[in-house]
Amino acid sequence: MYACNALETKFLNIMRGVTLTAPSALYIGLYLSNPGETGEGVEITYTGYERQPITFSAPAAESGGLGVKNDTEISFAMAQADAGTVTHIGISDSKIGGEMLLYGKLTDDLVVSASEMPVILAGEIVYYLTGNLSNAYKTKFLNILRGQSITGCTPHLTLWSGNPEGGGSELAGANYARVPVAFSAPAEAESGQMMSQNSAAVIFNRPTTPWGLWSYTAFYDAVTGGEPVWVQEKLPAKEIKRGYMPKVDAGDIKVAIN
Repeated sequence: MYACNALETKFLNIMRGVTLTAPSALYIGLYLSNPGETGEGVEITYTGYERQPITFSAPAAESGGLGVKNDTEISFAMAQADAGTVTHIGISDSKIGGEMLLYGKLTDDLVVSASEMPVILAGEIVYYLTGNLSNAYKTKFLNILRGQSITGCTPHLTLWSGNPEGGGSELAGANYARVPVAFSAPAEAESGQMMSQNSAAVIFNRPTTPWGLWSYTAFYDAVTGGEPVWVQEKLPAKEIKRGYMPKVDAGDIKVAIN
């Protein structure tokens, strides 16, 4: 499954200080065509058909990342006549209309014939996240689907020796401090994903003592403490010596989610 532009935009705007308010309920619909990033597929229609509520399990390890699954069986009304071939599903924040948050293709197309009652078994709908989004924020993102909102933040760039989610240590030394990062409004990339980038250069203080080996970079959601948002290994690692001033040019940091 994939996130639609609407959900991607709301999540990226967290790093622009905008709180993401989770929907109070989610509904799954059946589609005769691919809804795509904009959620504009052709939804099936027949007498008695309506989107059905869907709820998700707690985030857990899935396919090398973190994911959720529908935790109950979902049944749709029986069709009284042939209604078409369902190829995709969409998950929206309203029973009628609203915004589509997720969409995906069925493993096998479903021909809805007369007297057919579409059923989705528990655990058949799977949505998972991999990539450089931190485990902390993968969990937060997935919990949007479970009614948990995320408070907007001012992200700060931090330098680490080792993975901050794997026992690494933040660099330290005279003049070291986290640096706030301003992000552009999300825009659609060529890949179809919504993407944000740093809108101004990020410049650290000049070290007056060595800071240590810079092997990981992370965005944190607070100037001190907090949780990592994105984590990326720095290759090759670099020893931050006295007088070297780390800098990232505007537009060099790009973040996206799908």
